[in-house]
Amino acid sequence: MKLKRVLFPFFACIAAGVIFLQCTRCTPLTDTQFKEPITLVTYNTQTFFDAVEDGIEFKEYKGSKSRWTDQKYRARLERLKGTMFAAGEKLTGKKDRLPDIAVLQEVENDRVIEDFCKQLPSGENYPYAVCPPRSEKGAFTTVILSKYPVERYFVHRLYTEQKGSLRPLTEAVLNTGSKDKPQLLTVFAAHWKSKTGSSDSAAIRAQQEAQLIKKIQEHREKNPHIPFIVCGDFNQTLEEFNQLNDFPVCWDIEGYRAECEEGTQPDGSYYFKNSWEKIDHIFYESGADGYEDLEAAPDAGAASIKPLLFFVLYEPPLIENGKPVRYNVLTGEGYSDHLPLGFRFEIHD
Repeated sequence: MKLKRVLFPFFACIAAGVIFLQCTRCTPLTDTQFKEPITLVTYNTQTFFDAVEDGIEFKEYKGSKSRWTDQKYRARLERLKGTMFAAGEKLTGKKDRLPDIAVLQEVENDRVIEDFCKQLPSGENYPYAVCPPRSEKGAFTTVILSKYPVERYFVHRLYTEQKGSLRPLTEAVLNTGSKDKPQLLTVFAAHWKSKTGSSDSAAIRAQQEAQLIKKIQEHREKNPHIPFIVCGDFNQTLEEFNQLNDFPVCWDIEGYRAECEEGTQPDGSYYFKNSWEKIDHIFYESGADGYEDLEAAPDAGAASIKPLLFFVLYEPPLIENGKPVRYNVLTGEGYSDHLPLGFRFEIHD
């Protein structure tokens, strides 16, 4: 699958150098497909470097003593493909289906996305991708892959005295309807500061949350009838948020909670120190609910998201002995230390 790369210098949106990829051999959704529920996956892919050494890689991925090879890279691409199709099948009940929207964290650059998309079948692929460049000292970016056309997008940078430029917050407006009958959805994709290696990480995440809340407020003021989803790896639990946990979150969806109590779903997507943690999240628009502390509350008649299904992709080969099989560059085995979150929903006007 050949990809066409287009560079958009969105200076007004603080997104200079954003790379927008559009497949030249893809199959956009038909009007019939647009009527189906929307499916989304968010997934921290764990240190997904390409096979080209640029100098920003972690030490185990570069240098003459590295075990990282092109062969291992290609194997990881194939596993990511299998993971996305497994998530798509669980979301739709149909084989050989990808999620409509995929938000991926810890991806090195657009080369990884190009290589990933090239291995997808021409009839089931991602025609659109928003892939912002890494921050100045960062190793990774966060990518939005979509079957739906990207109407517009913004990349919001945040600079701190402690860490300089952080991983950007990406905002993309997708048309989940058709050209004649558009149905817009805004996706905010985030990957916040990790708790490791920094004593001031909580303060930095508080700044990232304040930035996100501000962008949500601006979105509601400018686009009161476009619902939104906020997803990604936030590196903190629900109890650690200041305002974002006022919004509905997928962890509270009844079906998931029931399966979690039955033991068929884990109580989180990240396993750390012998316990599950909820640090990957999907928050969503629910009309006028969840805005008690926000100035820009939507009208009662604003569009909203109706959840239909939420799950953690908790199945082999992503797990072994009930735990995520993290990637090991020495052996070339494994997937990620996180598990993907799957979400199926409808937009109600």
